[in-house]
Amino acid sequence: MEFLLWAARSLHIFGIVVWFGGLLYQSAVLVPVLRVEGKELSDLHRHFIRRYQPFVWMSASTVFVTGVALMLFNPRFVFFQFADRWSLVLGLKQVMFVVMMFFSVGSARMFSRVDEMVMKGETAERVAPFFRQLELFGKLSVVLALVSLGLAAALTS
Repeated sequence: MEFLLWAARSLHIFGIVVWFGGLLYQSAVLVPVLRVEGKELSDLHRHFIRRYQPFVWMSASTVFVTGVALMLFNPRFVFFQFADRWSLVLGLKQVMFVVMMFFSVGSARMFSRVDEMVMKGETAERVAPFFRQLELFGKLSVVLALVSLGLAAALTS
């Protein structure tokens, strides 16, 4: 049983690192560099987003499955009872995960729209508002990930 808990925790952390690391790279490194270079809507940027999306879904599913396993194996967990601080923090963390998934789905849909518009030859002025919305979803996901990491730290204490 010890090994299973260790494996679940390790996979959970790995999924979080891949998901959050990719979000941070996009928001803090790639987008600012491409903005300075004037290549925000370039083929390179769209290619990077397209290649990152499978990692989002792989990471999210890994985090979900291992998170459920860790929750169910924890002796403090009782279904739908929020009697202590640990249960409340776990509930907030679950809400954060659902909201992050909402933004991930929104980002994927928004990117499909942006990519389709660029492929059809739409002007940059017409595509820009959708692209800004895509960037906003990424920034909100980073903030939610930071809040979720804080909640995870509160769960361990």
